[in-house]
Amino acid sequence: MSKQNVEVVRRAWEAFVRRDDETAYALYDPEVAIKSWVDGRVYHGLEGVRDFFGDWLGAWRQWDTDLEELIDAGDNVIALVHVRATGKSSGVPVEWRQAHVWTLRDGRLARLRVYDSRDEALEAIKQGDHEPSDEER
Repeated sequence: MSKQNVEVVRRAWEAFVRRDDETAYALYDPEVAIKSWVDGRVYHGLEGVRDFFGDWLGAWRQWDTDLEELIDAGDNVIALVHVRATGKSSGVPVEWRQAHVWTLRDGRLARLRVYDSRDEALEAIKQGDHEPSDEER
């Protein structure tokens, strides 16, 4: 099942980049939880996914992202990403790398947590720190 999970994350990522919301949203569990790495807010359900991406993308005048690697971690998939963006109001260009830990349930994206590095994401999975908090359930 884990190779299938990697493919679900890949398909969702590709749909996101080409802004194919219909395809991307079909890959999410209806009870998905996404925790913002910016302010810690937890977005719930498909409407939450729309709000999360609207809030995040709304901060940028321009953005581009590359999926550098997908790591099979059983029910979890780590997506190593490289983001380049220009602030909407500041005009300042920025870039960073992140490790997204996607938890899948029944072949659908059920949860997202974001870490600063591959090692941090792997350690979180090893320690069970990627498990949902009460707020994320």
